[in-house]
Amino acid sequence: MKPVLRAVRLLLFAIVCVAVLWFVVTNYSFVFSKKVKGQVVDVERVVEPTAILGRGLPAEQVYSYSVMIRAEDGTIYTSSSEDRQWAVVKKGYCVEARFYPYPPWDFEKGYTYHNARLLKVLDCSQMKLHGDPFQQDREPTPSPTAAESASE
Repeated sequence: MKPVLRAVRLLLFAIVCVAVLWFVVTNYSFVFSKKVKGQVVDVERVVEPTAILGRGLPAEQVYSYSVMIRAEDGTIYTSSSEDRQWAVVKKGYCVEARFYPYPPWDFEKGYTYHNARLLKVLDCSQMKLHGDPFQQDREPTPSPTAAESASE
């Protein structure tokens, strides 16, 4: 009886492992999604409104946006999105968004994000934001002092 019980347990364990693996593979983007809080560096519509009038595009392409967010730790995240809520977000707004990664076995797009979902628009005064990431690291030019200005 013990070998039969051991075989049933092993079979049950194998079924559970296969079910968990199947769930992770089929829902990779959901399982490994990332919540990002930060300031919107840029958000742009992918298809211009004038191009929409000339062509009959599917609804998901009409409301397609590219999004760039600087997180509180200074990391820049970029993603595409078909979420219509991005239409109201402007540069400089602080947001909380969820980014969904492409699976690594999608070789062309692996380790990049898609379908950025806007969760909240936040008050920027309550966030710990770092300096502008696009500002060049250089010494600021000193302003002339009163003595230097008088000698000229």
